[in-house]
Amino acid sequence: MTSLTRLTGPMAAPASGRDPQSMVILLHGYGSNGDDLMGLVPYWRASLPDTVFLSPNAPEACPGAPGGYQWWSLTDLGRESRAAGVRQAAPLVNAFIDMHRAAYDLPNRKVALVGFSQGTMMALHVAPRRPEPLAGVVGYSGMLADPEALETEVQTRPPLLLIHGDADP
Repeated sequence: MTSLTRLTGPMAAPASGRDPQSMVILLHGYGSNGDDLMGLVPYWRASLPDTVFLSPNAPEACPGAPGGYQWWSLTDLGRESRAAGVRQAAPLVNAFIDMHRAAYDLPNRKVALVGFSQGTMMALHVAPRRPEPLAGVVGYSGMLADPEALETEVQTRPPLLLIHGDADP
């Protein structure tokens, strides 16, 4: 299985044509790719005209999903496996945030993470462990991958919006 050392993926420049004043990083779910969540951008651009949208592919190719990626393998769904998975991928997500923050000269408070499923698990792991708070996290159909460690590792408390259906396991 292919594993990346630096995250890459699609981006959409600000609708205003000006330099970005904020950034939204979209983190896709298991078996998907960066292009998937870019479908949200047309709905949000009018409200966020000075925002750059970035959607990196997860670091590992996903078996059985051509063109899809995973943040970590889901062969074991246990708590220890989830905790190890988010910990393994978190440095890549943090490096991606920091690289693009620097490129656009944006502070953490102007960066939001939006995740779906496994991408939400990544966002909920990374955001509260950053030394400076992010603008916020929007998570769809996700969960805390390592809730036991969060209590002792939390550094910031960014605003959270979690959306989860009652029929979503």
